[in-house]
Amino acid sequence: MKRSMPALLCAALVLCALGNGFAIDFGAVLGGEFIVNGGDDTNTAGNITLAPWFSLPVGDGGLYLSAGITADFSDEVAVIPELLRLEFSYPFGPLALRAGRISWQDPTDFTAKGTFDGADISFDFGLVSLGAAALYTGFLYKGSADINISPGDDRDYSAAFDWGDSDTYAAPRRFLAALYGNFPGLPWRRGNLFAGILAQFDLSDADEPFHTQYLLLRHTLDYKMFDLDIAGAVELENTDEDGLGAAFAVSVEGGVELPASFRNRLSLGMRWASGDGPQTTAFFPVVMEAQGLVFKPFFSGVMVIKTGFEARVLPSLSAALGLRYFLRTDSVTITDPDIDGDAKSYALGLETSGSILWAPFSDLSFSLEGGVFFPQAGAAMHSDAPVRWLLTLGVIFSL
Repeated sequence: MKRSMPALLCAALVLCALGNGFAIDFGAVLGGEFIVNGGDDTNTAGNITLAPWFSLPVGDGGLYLSAGITADFSDEVAVIPELLRLEFSYPFGPLALRAGRISWQDPTDFTAKGTFDGADISFDFGLVSLGAAALYTGFLYKGSADINISPGDDRDYSAAFDWGDSDTYAAPRRFLAALYGNFPGLPWRRGNLFAGILAQFDLSDADEPFHTQYLLLRHTLDYKMFDLDIAGAVELENTDEDGLGAAFAVSVEGGVELPASFRNRLSLGMRWASGDGPQTTAFFPVVMEAQGLVFKPFFSGVMVIKTGFEARVLPSLSAALGLRYFLRTDSVTITDPDIDGDAKSYALGLETSGSILWAPFSDLSFSLEGGVFFPQAGAAMHSDAPVRWLLTLGVIFSL
């Protein structure tokens, strides 16, 4: 009988552990969400996920396995299986290896982050650390991976999952190769400099594959009650027959802890991603991360000015409030049914949001999150565009 590579890997690791002594740990997480959103009309959705997990120490490293099955109650009921994580990690002195289905993020934290299949190797030299990663996306579930769709790929990634059609399950096929480094104390003693290069290879069936390359920089600084995070990306795109196009993205956020009897953080920040123009093309992140709670453009052709306040009022209770103002950086990249095609303005609107997280026990937590988007706070939407809102109630229970 033919066995899959993950199954063979698990069997081999178990046999190794049996020979060296082991302590197996296992459990499960049960979670659910109920979502209500409104605008022109009100829609409801929900999902329930059961995710068993298994942990096995192997020498100084270990194996962690987590799989889940989700019942999605949106337009139609769908049952979706997913391998959430299959990670083998092992340190070889200053060298650390992670392989399997692993979590990974690029130095900027906005170009490629999430779960990928592949390997990541890092080497700690003491003063600096360097690493390399090789990652693939084509086996991931598209609904949770959110891999960006290349311009020439005409497969319908919005199609509902069908057990009989594998194309409705898998994420867009990409291969990522990265080199990165962490340089603590540069250029200031309390700062950290992160740098890297990332290449994305489009392995789809597109007639003209859309390959991209990125130069990534990020600097973080912590000083007493203050923190600052600055990141930037320069991207080269194989956009058309004319050759390479250039795109750019910048993120800046600063925070301060206010005097109080509880932990808190007041922040102010901005994100900007280039759009199509005379000198630039639209920034193309590998992962489509929503930039808002209710209004959800991903990080391409958009600018977001944001402020927020987070507070841990009690050890078991935390809350957050936020404001985001959205602008587009071109007139074509962001598509929305309420955008006025004749509007010259780049101002899209204002979003307010808030959330509460309550964890009365270590194995039980409840969350409530909501937001309202006001399109009339900008001039790029139709004058009669409705106010949009969203409310999400979630619960997570560890078994």
